[in-house]
Amino acid sequence: MEQNETITLGARICALRKAQCMTQEQLAEQLGVTFQAVSKWENDIACPDVLLLPRIAEIFDVSIDELFGRAAPAEPVPQPEPFYMDGLPWPDDGNLYAVVCKGHTLLSHLQLLRYSRQRQELRIVLQGDVAGVTSDFGVEIHGNVYGDVKAGDGAVCGDVAGNVTAGDGVDCGSVSGNVHAGDGVRCGEVGGSVDAGDSVHCQGSVAGNVTAGDGVTCGDVDGSVRAGDGVTCGNVGGDVHCETLHCASVKGG
Repeated sequence: MEQNETITLGARICALRKAQCMTQEQLAEQLGVTFQAVSKWENDIACPDVLLLPRIAEIFDVSIDELFGRAAPAEPVPQPEPFYMDGLPWPDDGNLYAVVCKGHTLLSHLQLLRYSRQRQELRIVLQGDVAGVTSDFGVEIHGNVYGDVKAGDGAVCGDVAGNVTAGDGVDCGSVSGNVHAGDGVRCGEVGGSVDAGDSVHCQGSVAGNVTAGDGVTCGDVDGSVRAGDGVTCGNVGGDVHCETLHCASVKGG
């Protein structure tokens, strides 16, 4: 039956009754009321007693929500039983570990490099916050990470309470620890150092050093900055080595 918010409770009772080829007298008899009472309900002159609603829903084989024109709550999807594996080369610490098996054999990182093309095409996508992630390939986390992120390829995530290490680029929120990326880094504030194979763009300050194969754009840097191209930042507590410099102040050389 099509839901329509303008249809009244009385109209629904009438439609459900007629769909079962039931007369007002027959419905009244099953409910222990008079047919005049049913007529008043269907004409929206009166409403059924609240204690009768479960019985009315039962007669018409609908939920009480459906009786009032609301969608019935979805049935819970049964979850498969977890498969526990012994002898894995990491602690049972609650973190997520994304790996590849060839048959029943867990491939090491070096073995996985033989399948480099396939490895680049793999990416783990997670919804929600996680304790930590270790993956031999790329990760995309739509949430925050309360530990470390270790990815063989690129890493995309929210805030990270630990370190981030990625074989490719990193795009994340604030990072409490260090960031090490084989390609560029985009992030918020960093509580440690940043080491990137390409450019670095931090929306906040960096508590450690910044090393980039290309340019650097960030807030204050407590340590030193070394970049293959220009540097644009706030105050720098250490040295700066780059092509062009646009900083508020540099305490080092």
